Amino acid sequence: MGCLTTLAVLMVQGGVRDLVSGTNPTGSAGAVLSFGTTIFGGGLLAGCLALILNRLR
Repeated sequence: MGCLTTLAVLMVQGGVRDLVSGTNPTGSAGAVLSFGTTIFGGGLLAGCLALILNRLR
């Protein structure tokens, strides 16, 4: 669980940093892939947090 949470945070952090700093990958496919990993990381993070909160309840 900790490994997945760490992976999700790193995916979201890297994607947001790329969006803020403006280092867009070359081509539209690279931009879609970068944005897709951010969305996937956010979904993974939300799922991990839901499991943790469910276990705490």
